[in-house]
Amino acid sequence: MALKGGTNRSSCAACKYQRRKCTPQCVLASYFPANQPKKFQNAHRLFGVRNIMKILENLQDEDQKADAMKSIIFESDMREKFPVYGCVECISYLRQQLQITLQELDEGESSTQGISYSDFDISNELKSYLSSSA
Repeated sequence: MALKGGTNRSSCAACKYQRRKCTPQCVLASYFPANQPKKFQNAHRLFGVRNIMKILENLQDEDQKADAMKSIIFESDMREKFPVYGCVECISYLRQQLQITLQELDEGESSTQGISYSDFDISNELKSYLSSSA
């Protein structure tokens, strides 16, 4: 789609939301593509654009910026899916799975029959989310 000025670049989700022109120097364009507006809306709702920009400005390394944005996007998506606990619910589920696995390793193969996975209270939505993202 050609925009005025002869550029073929479409606005990122952040610039579309803010109704401004997306320039090639837009910091958020690589993290919030135009075809994924929900990702930006979740991050904007939880953190705000100004705070996201402050976080990115305080980091010099591109790898750190990418990791920070992955964390922001993950946390905001989890907050939308699980409004009460957010990513804490996901982290505690994974911690429980790790504890079970470590217990199995410590006790050997025979101990796997004694552990009941139904003892853990985890929502079906979280189970399906984690299995689909793995």
